[in-house]
Amino acid sequence: MRAEMWRLYRHLILGGVVIVACCYIVIEFTQARFGGSREERLLCVDAEISSALLLTGILKEIPESQFNWTVQPSEPHTISATAALIQEKKWLKLPEDSYQIALGKTDAPVLVGRVDKSGSLFQLESLLSQLLLTDLISYSDKLALLESLSCVSIEDVSYTPSNPLTGVATVHGTYTKYGFVWKDQSTNQSILVAVTEEDNVSLSLVVVFVVGLGIAVMLVLIWRELVSLDFKRKTFESITRQIARGRSGLPKGVPDSSGTLKELAYSFDSMSSHIQRLLKVQREMINAISHELRTPIARLRFGLEVMKDEVDDDVAKTIEALEGDVEELNTLVDEVLTYGKLEGGSLELHFKELSVSQLVDGILSHNHLLLQHLNVEVNISEEDIVLADEHHLSRALQNLILNASKYASTAIAVTFSYDDERWQLDIEDDGPGIAFEDRDKVFIPFQRLDNSRTRASGGYGLGLAIVQRIAFWHGGAVLIDASESGGAKFSFIWSRNQHKNTVA
Repeated sequence: MRAEMWRLYRHLILGGVVIVACCYIVIEFTQARFGGSREERLLCVDAEISSALLLTGILKEIPESQFNWTVQPSEPHTISATAALIQEKKWLKLPEDSYQIALGKTDAPVLVGRVDKSGSLFQLESLLSQLLLTDLISYSDKLALLESLSCVSIEDVSYTPSNPLTGVATVHGTYTKYGFVWKDQSTNQSILVAVTEEDNVSLSLVVVFVVGLGIAVMLVLIWRELVSLDFKRKTFESITRQIARGRSGLPKGVPDSSGTLKELAYSFDSMSSHIQRLLKVQREMINAISHELRTPIARLRFGLEVMKDEVDDDVAKTIEALEGDVEELNTLVDEVLTYGKLEGGSLELHFKELSVSQLVDGILSHNHLLLQHLNVEVNISEEDIVLADEHHLSRALQNLILNASKYASTAIAVTFSYDDERWQLDIEDDGPGIAFEDRDKVFIPFQRLDNSRTRASGGYGLGLAIVQRIAFWHGGAVLIDASESGGAKFSFIWSRNQHKNTVA
């Protein structure tokens, strides 16, 4: 996973660097655009005021203007004609940061001005003072001219300047606007004359947008990596589950760009194969030992039988006790061999239809001596035909019934039920029961919950393990619950959807 984590860190680092770089570039570009736009607005104010001065005949030459006026009117124009020409001006931006303004018809302009490269100093106060403080036009004409200027805004203010034209600055939060307060001698009203601002996008909004876009791209890249990691996790989880179920070998096309997942999966597969080999060797050894024990057990049994005819009664009782031990050893060998076949997968089951009631009656009759001190209640409906392996199902039910008889106080109950998908046999007793945390332990081979119990009552610890494996081979399971009578309830459940007559 180190490569995937490094890829995530790399996306975070690169994403942060890209965001910072993009913010810097956008801020520089936006500031340049704002600066160029601001310069164009000042040139527009210069051009419009200069045009008004020239067209009305107030001035013939304007050295304060940034423009070089090449075509000028021969006669002064009226205020209305001047305002109309200014409003219909033609503004051109030429290459190499040069600008041109033309007033009048395209083929015969009245006034043409051009600036090849504007300076950094604009003398707007001088131009405004020559327009607003002249006595050649009236106050109303001056207002009409100001209203015709598209690059100049005017508004009434309640400020009394010390001079007829005074430079001021208005502050609105973090934004500052510069202008001039003009108060004509013929009126008491003061007017703020300022440069109009274009509706440009806020610089802060641009920066926020760029940062948000960069974060979104970075999150998308990280999300893709997380999705890829989650897909690899699910694949690895699926592989480990397959290995846990006993599958050997890995599926083709394991998605892993760095090889880490494949290496880990192959390690698990190798470990699983090694464990399977060890278990196989263990099963083979146990089966071999169990088979080899049959011969000396048979010899012991034969020898003890011969000795009984040659000894007195006291020694004969001892020999009978030894015969019981030999029989117990023989039973243990049978249990080990049976469990080995069920666990190792070498068992062959033959499914056929059989009657549960006949099966249970046979078990109860065969073990009547062990059950004669108990009240056995059997609850089986008339429809008791099931599909199962008769020998092994009988073995499982016998183990469950005998196990219940060991711990029952007065009674055990055998109940058969079914639905559309499964059959179920419940064996209950009224004994001490099994604690919830110990219910899984009873199916562990050679595991007994109470070590103080004698082998006669506790058995070998293989009976319930064999029952569990038989249920597994029948496509079912064994569940443990508390009985209504206070003891334990074992439920042997197997599937009705067995389509094979033989399972090996």
